[in-house]
Amino acid sequence: MESTVLLCWGVGGRKMGEYSNPTLRMFLHIITTALALSLASAATLAGTRIIEPSTAIVVAPIHEAHHVRGDDGRTHVEYDLLVTNVFDGEVTVTAIEITNEAGKVIGHLDGSELAQATQTLIDGKPAKAIPPSGSVAIEVDLILPPDMLPTRLRHRLVYDFAQGDPLVSLIGSREVVGVEVEVSKSEPVAIIAPLTGPGWVAFNGCCVPNIHRNVRVAAGTRIATPETFAIDWIQIEGDKFFEGDGKAVKQFPYFGSEVRSVADGEVVAVRDGMPESKPFMPPKTVHAPVDYAGNYVITRIGPDVYALYAHLQAGKIAVKIGDKVKAGSRIGRLGNSGNSTAPHLHFGLLDRPDPLTGNSLPFVIDQFDMTGKVEVSEERRSLAVKPTSGKIDAAYPLVRGVTTFR
Repeated sequence: MESTVLLCWGVGGRKMGEYSNPTLRMFLHIITTALALSLASAATLAGTRIIEPSTAIVVAPIHEAHHVRGDDGRTHVEYDLLVTNVFDGEVTVTAIEITNEAGKVIGHLDGSELAQATQTLIDGKPAKAIPPSGSVAIEVDLILPPDMLPTRLRHRLVYDFAQGDPLVSLIGSREVVGVEVEVSKSEPVAIIAPLTGPGWVAFNGCCVPNIHRNVRVAAGTRIATPETFAIDWIQIEGDKFFEGDGKAVKQFPYFGSEVRSVADGEVVAVRDGMPESKPFMPPKTVHAPVDYAGNYVITRIGPDVYALYAHLQAGKIAVKIGDKVKAGSRIGRLGNSGNSTAPHLHFGLLDRPDPLTGNSLPFVIDQFDMTGKVEVSEERRSLAVKPTSGKIDAAYPLVRGVTTFR
């Protein structure tokens, strides 16, 4: 009985050499060699061959890709690949090649760009390697000319792992070829801006890695991506977005700015009554999923399209459930409630009325002026603005852009 237990453990274990009994080691070697030869012989007799090589990773899209025209005039195609390591050692994806439905290579990821895009699932931190039996998401921001929009994308992933592992002989290929991602046929939703005036910065948003683009939330049978295109709006004056030490919400001149409806619609959800969080401090009022958006309003603006206005000022919400709203009508005032460390408006579109488990949808704002791009110094809490100028029509304001809304 003891020999049987050892045999079962040895065949499934990692290191045959750990056995001290030479006879047992030889026996295991004979058994595994005989098994391999039997399988090979059976394949030969049947006239078959290996047509789908074994791999160390499994790759699948989290959901279909969405596309949007950015304020840079180019098309941004956004999606995530879920990569699971089924090997017994760490695995690193080293390159990704992307082709369109005609087989033409239209994108490539490697080096530092791929390293930043390979992330842990919940907190979106760069992952140097995929641990055994672990998973990561690889964010793809495929940037294309405005006249190029594929209907389907196909991928080739190249990966590597440590040499010398006893199970290396299990791996038939170090490439995964053929992972397909459908590109949504739906066009981005056209809206007006939720704010008015100059100096509004898309502080977090699409499409480079940041705390919005990186968000993934498990929802039982799927992984939701509620913030891919959602934008955190702050307002700057010169190179500052607050006065003094920034420890009070009143030191942010734009605190209390009017938030307006981006389209005609119906109010389907309202949350009010949460106090303002203290700027630059961890929020103390977030205890459950419903608390993350703070005081918020959700309106239905189309079939399976919902507009979310989050972190609003308590007691200043101007609508109630069931109200019909017009584009430009007042929703509430910009605040700092919920999961917020500085006053801002979190705005985005979702495919269901849930701030955490809805999937983010792309949108374009009808018209705005681009006035700059910002770089952020987290330590000094300051911004450096590089001036630009241009009138933009029907585009998405990319992250860190400075805009004037009419």
